[in-house]
Amino acid sequence: MNITAPHGFFRVFISAAIPALALAVAGCASSVPQAHSRTGTPRRTAVTSTRTPRAPGSYRLAGIDFLSRTRGYGQFSAGNGALCTTSAGLTSDSGRHFSAPVRIDSWPCSGTSPAGSLAFDSHGDGFLYGPRLFVTHDNGLTWHPSRQPGDVLAIAPLGSSVWMLRATCPRGTGPSKCPLRLLTSANGGRTWQLAASQPPGTARGASGQVISEPAAGQTWLVRTGRSAGYVLGSLDPNPNGHANSAPMWFTSNAGASWSVRRVPCGLDAISAVLSAAPDGTLFGVCAGQPGAGFQLKSVARSTDGGRHWALASPRGVLDDGYLGAVSARSAVLAYVAGARSPLLITRNGGRNWSIVKAVMAGSDGGTMSVQFVSPSAGFVLGDDSADNDLPTIWLTTDSGVRWAALHPKIS
Repeated sequence: MNITAPHGFFRVFISAAIPALALAVAGCASSVPQAHSRTGTPRRTAVTSTRTPRAPGSYRLAGIDFLSRTRGYGQFSAGNGALCTTSAGLTSDSGRHFSAPVRIDSWPCSGTSPAGSLAFDSHGDGFLYGPRLFVTHDNGLTWHPSRQPGDVLAIAPLGSSVWMLRATCPRGTGPSKCPLRLLTSANGGRTWQLAASQPPGTARGASGQVISEPAAGQTWLVRTGRSAGYVLGSLDPNPNGHANSAPMWFTSNAGASWSVRRVPCGLDAISAVLSAAPDGTLFGVCAGQPGAGFQLKSVARSTDGGRHWALASPRGVLDDGYLGAVSARSAVLAYVAGARSPLLITRNGGRNWSIVKAVMAGSDGGTMSVQFVSPSAGFVLGDDSADNDLPTIWLTTDSGVRWAALHPKIS
C-alpha cells in the first residue's frame, strides 16, 4: 500500500524540526493538570491501540525516529475530513516498508492533533508527545496515554535513561508563564522523577512566551551524555527590534546542578534551535519573523559548551524557508531543515550555506527532520517536490556524500 496524502487533511509538520511548538502553546494556554501519582507514575489506563485505524483515508508519513541504519519507527497521520488519527509503525529496511500502523489516538479533524513528535529507545520503549504523551513498552504493539500534567515539550532517550522536559502553565496566566520542569526515568519511562534541581529561573516562567507560529522551530532539550545535557528556553522578542539571545542551561550531573549560558542571536529572534556535534561543538540557529517562504536567520557556534560563541555572518541560502532544526556533525559541518525549506548544509562553520541538491524537497512541504544514527548513516524526511510532494525518506550511508530517495510503503 502506498502512503499518500488524505484528501482535505491538514498536515502537521513534526519531529525535532518543529518539536510540537504550536501544539504546546495551545495546551499551555488551556491545559488543566491531570491526575498523577506522587512518584510521577502514570495511573493505569485502558490501552487505546488497535491494528486498524478508526478513521478511513490514506496514511501519510509525518515523522520518523531511527535507532540504526535499518531499524526505525514512523508516525502516520490519516483522516477523512471528520475524524483524524495518529498511528505508528516499524521499519527494518531503512524506511522502504513499514508494518501496519498501530492507532494511538484519534480526534475531530477540526481540532488539533494531541501529539506530534516521536522518540524511541533501543529497549522497545517509545513516546509520542507534544503536548500530550503516549507511551509504548513493547516496540509499538500497544500504546497508552500517560497522565503527565501540563505539556510535554521534549523526550530524549539514551539507553534505558530517558529525560523529559515539561511545561506546566498555572491557570489564568497564559502561555508566557509556563515553568519548565526536567524529569528523568531510569526504566524506559515507566516511572518519572523530578530532577534534583531545575534550571534556575524557569520556576518563574519559560523565559518568555512560547511562540505558536508554525515556522518557529524551537529546541528544548539536547542530551550529550547519560548525565549531561542542555535545556534551551524560549526567547523574549525585543519590543525595540534589537538583537536578543536564547537562555540556555547546562547540567553534567542529570540536573543536580546547572550553569547558566546564552545563545547569542544577533537579530530580533522569535525562536532558536540547538545541536551538539559528536565532538561537542554546539551550533545554534536563531530565526526572526517569517514571511512568504523566507525567514531571517543567524548562526552561532561554540567549542566550549556554550561559554563563548562566535556569531557567523551567513551567506548563501540560509534564509530560504522556515527554521525547523539544526543537526551538527562536526566543528564545521551542519545541516538545517524546516518547513518550506530545502535541506541546507554548511561546511565551514556556518559562514556559507548551500542546498543539498540530492534531497528534492523544499518549495511546498519542505524538510521535516534530519537525523544521523552514526557518523556515516543519516535520514531526512521531507516532501519530494519531484514526486507530487509525497512524503519521502532520503538515506545516506556515506556521511552525506550521496543520498538515496526511499518512497515508504506499508506492508
